[in-house]
Amino acid sequence: MSKFELPIRVGDAPAVGDQPPQLQFSDISPESIREELKAWSFSKIPNSREHDTLISVPSARALWLDENHKAAHDDAFMKPAHSREYCHIHEDGSMHIVVPEEVEDEVIAKKWGLRHPWYKDGVKEILTYAPRDIAEMNIMKRIIIESYRYASGDLESEISL
Repeated sequence: MSKFELPIRVGDAPAVGDQPPQLQFSDISPESIREELKAWSFSKIPNSREHDTLISVPSARALWLDENHKAAHDDAFMKPAHSREYCHIHEDGSMHIVVPEEVEDEVIAKKWGLRHPWYKDGVKEILTYAPRDIAEMNIMKRIIIESYRYASGDLESEISL
């Protein structure tokens, strides 16, 4: 498996809340990009479905690993216990997502997101910034695929962007 690498995000980081609910206040995704990202997420990721979020604001929509699919890592899901939520997309286009540590480090190093404010207290999520265009949306899709692979252990499925 090759190393996960991202380009450096161009521009300043958007304004983001420093307490939960951690939302993005500037550089919000255009509606067409948000809708395309959600449509792709909820139709192209195997063994997953759209679900009400158990942890975020009610307008966020979660990616949920099917209960019939064995989880690969216990720490791949958001709270509460027994949740199968590994990602949720906010109405601003940003996402909270659980990924392996090396992906997390790459996202932060290349300025695509930041750790959750309660990360040091055990909330193993990062916030990825809302995509501003199609190229950035494809980067978010790559991060979602990594999250799915971490949650499911499915390293074989070809998932097209």
